[in-house]
Amino acid sequence: MSSQGFVIAASGEQYIETAVDAAISLKAAMPDEPVDLFTDVEGAPGSEVFDQIHMLDKSWFRPKFESLVRSRFDKTVYLDADVRCLADMSDIFTVLDRFDIAMVHDPLRNSQHAQRVWKTPLPNAFPHLNGGLVGIRTSEQVLDFLRDVQETIIAEDLKSDQALIREKLFYSDLRLAVLPPEYNFLDYRQAEMFGFLHSAPRLLHHYKFHSRHDKRLDSARSVAGLVGPDLERHLNDLIQADAQLTPGTAKKVRPLVDKGFLGKLRKLIMGLKKGIVRLRRS
Repeated sequence: MSSQGFVIAASGEQYIETAVDAAISLKAAMPDEPVDLFTDVEGAPGSEVFDQIHMLDKSWFRPKFESLVRSRFDKTVYLDADVRCLADMSDIFTVLDRFDIAMVHDPLRNSQHAQRVWKTPLPNAFPHLNGGLVGIRTSEQVLDFLRDVQETIIAEDLKSDQALIREKLFYSDLRLAVLPPEYNFLDYRQAEMFGFLHSAPRLLHHYKFHSRHDKRLDSARSVAGLVGPDLERHLNDLIQADAQLTPGTAKKVRPLVDKGFLGKLRKLIMGLKKGIVRLRRS
């Protein structure tokens, strides 16, 4: 039977606490799945939450590639440290039975960051992929791909890896699975529009989870600290209404934007405006 597990890479002491918080959330959602840490910090506080700790050979800003190449698992899901797991996402490993690499498209593809090109412009229909979640099934072809990406970043002194990964995947023969956005949910405000017909976010990913932002007024160490208590409750309701996460559920959840006095007022105003448009066209 093939082995599977999660890995998190944290280079520098300022990222360790963030990685520990991420691992705690993974263990809460999937207690049977192993979570390993790759780091350059020895004896970090809280690191006992990890199943195994591996010391990095190279301390730099992109330790994800070393953690994927050196992973002890046959099927590995790498996660950035600035994530919080909300629900079971272990079905990614089943996807990796059929695919070499699994990633999630970046929803902010009109941003300057997502418009970057490594060497050749690609069609927008092949999306910019976010590197905060990378699942792989270990093979010589996949490891060669990862080593090539890492060597290119170092040789060309690139400050970002996503344009490079996108282009190399586009021209490779590897089987790529593009996962739905709830597996690496970056724009949490979108969830305010979600009702029970939407699939619930499994993983929140946001830079404000980084412990290095603790001294900033907009820092957020918890889910509620990032999204607010109302949206946190709504996310939990969505999980309870998700048929894949809560089999047999009959829970109905309305979009958060439609709830409360302001939500009802918003719906009333929108209804009036639509009515006026219809009257003008009749």
